[in-house]
Amino acid sequence: MEETTASRANRDLCERLLRGVEAASELQATYRFPLERFLLSHCDGLDGRSQEKAVEIASQVLAECFTRTPSLLERWRGDGNLEAFLRAAALNRLRSWWKSAEKRSTEVDSDSLAIANHSAHDSETAADELAIASRALRTGVSRAADECPEGVVFLRLKGLHGVDQRAISRCWGHHESQTSRRIKDAMSIIRSVARDTALAEGCELGLDLLQHALQAEPALLLGRGGAIPDAREAETLRRAAEASSPQPDRSEAVILMCSNPQALEYFAQLLNRGTESETTIAKEAGMAEHAARLQEMIGKSIARLTPSDARGLVTPLMSDSFADTLHRIGADGGTLWFACPREALLEAVFNPLEPEIAGKRQPLVSGVISLTLGTEEAFL
Repeated sequence: MEETTASRANRDLCERLLRGVEAASELQATYRFPLERFLLSHCDGLDGRSQEKAVEIASQVLAECFTRTPSLLERWRGDGNLEAFLRAAALNRLRSWWKSAEKRSTEVDSDSLAIANHSAHDSETAADELAIASRALRTGVSRAADECPEGVVFLRLKGLHGVDQRAISRCWGHHESQTSRRIKDAMSIIRSVARDTALAEGCELGLDLLQHALQAEPALLLGRGGAIPDAREAETLRRAAEASSPQPDRSEAVILMCSNPQALEYFAQLLNRGTESETTIAKEAGMAEHAARLQEMIGKSIARLTPSDARGLVTPLMSDSFADTLHRIGADGGTLWFACPREALLEAVFNPLEPEIAGKRQPLVSGVISLTLGTEEAFL
């Protein structure tokens, strides 16, 4: 596509800013007032707090074009219209502030009650933001699978299929700290790439938006599609599941599991069957009563499900009483949430990117539920 005069001017301004040439005043003169007018046009005329915030956000966005690392201009990368990019970034911040103000509505001035009339929750806007978040997460997971494939496999085995971290470490023949480090590396890549990708489209990827994207599309982390492993692939996975497995077998299995979610599910079942840690939830004999109660609660959850309802890990939303039980028995492993599984299955997707939900770190449980697709068999 032939570059227009306007786009060449935008690119020239961007390049001079990034080289350190004093073009900040030109950027302010060109975009500050148009950006302020654009944001103010979205504010209620009686809402003084929103108008003040709009002016403040316009200044912040322009300042971050050359002060933040990486700067907004680096995230823009010269793709598309610069003013449209700045407008999107600024408007998304204003909407985030509106949402935050709504949550603490008792603390804001009366004229800010007009926030409810704004389009912060407009369905079209929400759909756009969700689409950006989904694309960003997909990009992050893809990058992590390329740069840290073992970390992505460990993350999914532990977080999405409830495989005990000790079982993973024994299988790979290394210390648990190495398993944790690779999971953290994969999580770090996913977070940073997703955040930068979303910012390049003018969207701040906050916790609420991230969680909404994961709930709406579980395949972002689980993977999409895949096929039941054939005989050769199944044999590769079985060899890799053995502690004495040579490195080439594990490397081949990692590649297979990254590209085929059903291969990962099959491998998780092999590890869950092959380790006693999945059935030893209580770590002390005196905790047997609490462990029995936990087994009963999980059993009731399983009874509500049919095999077609579940793929891999079923994660019900955690209640306070369930959380207390887990604390008492000192459980660890993948996070388990508690709710009505049939009605809240998509809303109960494990979120390994942000284990701290609503400011409260969730307790962890060893050997969470893994249901075999197409059967009624359950592993604890």
